[in-house]
Amino acid sequence: MLKALSTFYLNRQTSIAQFAKQITFDKWNVIKGDKVVIVSGKDSGKTGTILRVYRKSNEVLVQGINQKFKRKSLLDDPSASGIQQITRPIHLSKVALIDPEKGKPTKVQRGFLEDGTPVRVSKLSGAIIPKSLDPAKSPAHRHRNKVDGIKDTSPALALQVTYKGEDFSAIKAEFDSFIAEKERKEQLLWFDK
Repeated sequence: MLKALSTFYLNRQTSIAQFAKQITFDKWNVIKGDKVVIVSGKDSGKTGTILRVYRKSNEVLVQGINQKFKRKSLLDDPSASGIQQITRPIHLSKVALIDPEKGKPTKVQRGFLEDGTPVRVSKLSGAIIPKSLDPAKSPAHRHRNKVDGIKDTSPALALQVTYKGEDFSAIKAEFDSFIAEKERKEQLLWFDK
């Protein structure tokens, strides 16, 4: 069986590593928009901004890093054909965040502010590494052009209190009267033995 599998892999054009399941990282210290430095590989020492994060393959796309050339040929428009330079993703282990105070690559630990907000803390200087938030992802930006329609509920009506809870004293009184009536009916019944 093993020999059959090894010949199967040898006859294929792809490597065995591509068939192995990728183990994804649980905790990521980098997000889109972070300034990072490349710590190993052909682009070692270069800095760039993270454009995209690929969590399933543990890779990040860094602006201007890992440039590859790709031949592009278009049958429709031959003038647009040619060699194109594209950016390819690199593995997460090859990048490190830049310390905001010292400007050097640093490891990251997680911490909490006094109000309980989680933050990223640089191990090199102890400075807080801010998250670069995309304004397009904020709810105010997403709903900036929203207009209430006919079927939308107005905020005043939605916030109006319509349920005040149960009146437990009335429920208890009703239950007590039911029990009293049940006991009265049981006393009227008598059985001969």
